Amino acid sequence: MIIFKRISVFLTIFVLLGLCACSSSDGVSQEGDVWFIENSHLKVTIQPTGVLNVYDKKGNREWQQVASKEKKIENVSEVSTADKWAIAFETEVNNYPFLIKLSLPKASADLEIEADMENRDTPIEDIPFFDPFLLDSEHCSIAVADFCNGHLYPADLHPFPYKRYTTALLDMPWIGVCDAKEGHGYEIILDTSDDAFFDMIPVKVGKREIVLPKAGWISSKKRFGYARRLLCHFVSDGGYVALAKYYRTYAQKRGLIVPFSEKVKKNPNLTRLFGAVDVWGQQSVEFAKEAKKAGVEKMIMNGNSTPEELKSINELGYLTSCYDAYQDVFQVEADGKIDSGHEYLPDNIVLKDDSTRMLAWCTWDGHQSMKRCPVFWERTAKLVIPEVLSKYPFLCRFIDVTTAEDLYECYDERHPLTRAEKRELGVRLFDYIRSQGLVVGGEHGRWWAVPVIDYVEGMMSGGTDNYAWDAPYLRPPMNKEGNKWEQYETLGMNPQYRVPLWELVFHDCVVSTWYWGDANDFLTLADPKFTDMKNCYNILYGTIPLLWANEETGGAGPSKPGSWVANRELFLETYRNVCKLHEVIAGQEMTVHEFLTLDGMVQRTCFADGTEVVVNFGESVYEATVGGKRYQLPQYGFAVKGPRIEQSRALIDGQIVTNIHTNTYNFQDFKQCNN
Repeated sequence: MIIFKRISVFLTIFVLLGLCACSSSDGVSQEGDVWFIENSHLKVTIQPTGVLNVYDKKGNREWQQVASKEKKIENVSEVSTADKWAIAFETEVNNYPFLIKLSLPKASADLEIEADMENRDTPIEDIPFFDPFLLDSEHCSIAVADFCNGHLYPADLHPFPYKRYTTALLDMPWIGVCDAKEGHGYEIILDTSDDAFFDMIPVKVGKREIVLPKAGWISSKKRFGYARRLLCHFVSDGGYVALAKYYRTYAQKRGLIVPFSEKVKKNPNLTRLFGAVDVWGQQSVEFAKEAKKAGVEKMIMNGNSTPEELKSINELGYLTSCYDAYQDVFQVEADGKIDSGHEYLPDNIVLKDDSTRMLAWCTWDGHQSMKRCPVFWERTAKLVIPEVLSKYPFLCRFIDVTTAEDLYECYDERHPLTRAEKRELGVRLFDYIRSQGLVVGGEHGRWWAVPVIDYVEGMMSGGTDNYAWDAPYLRPPMNKEGNKWEQYETLGMNPQYRVPLWELVFHDCVVSTWYWGDANDFLTLADPKFTDMKNCYNILYGTIPLLWANEETGGAGPSKPGSWVANRELFLETYRNVCKLHEVIAGQEMTVHEFLTLDGMVQRTCFADGTEVVVNFGESVYEATVGGKRYQLPQYGFAVKGPRIEQSRALIDGQIVTNIHTNTYNFQDFKQCNN
């Protein structure tokens, strides 16, 4: 644990004198052993020990680095370029010799750090590398998309959910630190994120203990491998929203922001996705016609059917989707045919660094599969997909696992792989599938897949580690027995901790929904409140629901009937309340998220077209003004106003009334209030 001691009066005066002495000019300067880099936004002080202080000019705030271990910097020199002020120096970190470059772009509030080694073949262990900056505030919070849409954890939360964030947990390669009340903060973005991590290190501040993110590097094929980069961006206000928006700017510069307005030009069938309910467990044309008659205008319909039935379902306006996965494989059968689930074993299986082959999914009935090396993903897709499409007119393909699993290496000399190459092969797989004219869905979601994927299942869920039941095997709980329900409610679903970081960055590029083992209707027997809560999250975030329509139970499917069979009104209510909104804002950037009450139970979002959403998760009635109208919002009530929609679930004369109005749809429903 780091015990933070405030810098001495002498050092404070020294630093401030340095700031004053050099505040009038941008560039690189030196005062004794202390170096300075300055632009119009920031002034960075580099101590002889390597400790950094960053002065944010706009916010008039100095950020001091929390030094876990002092080090000595040597051979400092200026290495500025036309667009950046920069210095380079040599130092040691964890006994490894590093060549460090610190840069300030001349027109941004970014501090860029590059770490290199003279001998990149140096074998390394994990290297905790970059110390965080202290935020001494009782409102200090950690913003991270940790295998979900996003969390805003109190920095003094004990126990903190994770001690280390690796690529397995980071859906976007950054963590933010901000004052949740005042809005100032910073984020650390892992610019080379494939072989990297964040350790959440404990820091003692007075009588309080908080955690802060320390960035680090892991080996690439057991060695350092290449220059590693990260950057720190500082904001004076706006908090986690400003940090997410800066990451969007960062992502846009790297070609990661590909909005639906561009994607739909290449595949007009994407419009079928906007306002669709994602449905599993039924694939018959009879179901499709019945759903259409019941008012379900748009639907992702997952499953196999005859070519004739698929054609009829497509004609109803639905998005017919086929499940597929390329990781989990068994030995080829007697015919020697390679397909999605069969491969040559063990030759084409991932070889780990301990010389063993990588295991994959174990089926519900106990059959252990192996992990096909990603080198063979695209090859297999080219064998499988054209043959399927020649017979079956699917419009969509759902690719399991690829955007949910971690990055990993392969040590087989016949198909070697770094983590970076593994990530790139995932992009190539999705890009090929898109080239076949298909809408592409995937399990969960990662930043790197956004340009080549259209919807993701699981981003709305609160993280797989928080499930209190066997979600991956589709075993819905019958009750709330067990010791993980508190964790699910606190870390998985608690509105106080959840924030839509992913949507603030990618809402207009990718559609999000829940994990199929955590669907909107999956927990109705354990506690029906979760359906209402999930519907409200969908409305607040502008995303779509996932529902089950299965009649049969057991085997590889859910052990209870889906809501289409067990509670059709719940199915239709979820569709109406959620999907009509998504249909009109699917292509809109989310611009605002905020907590309207101190307890976090009432929240507001806004979208680029002016649509405003207010949702009440709390037990107390909340009076909201949206679009100039006042609403009494009960628990799980909402009010929405935009240029193409007006909808609400509010109290009127003792009744809960749902109203939905668009240019093409009108609905009103009254329910007696139990209160």
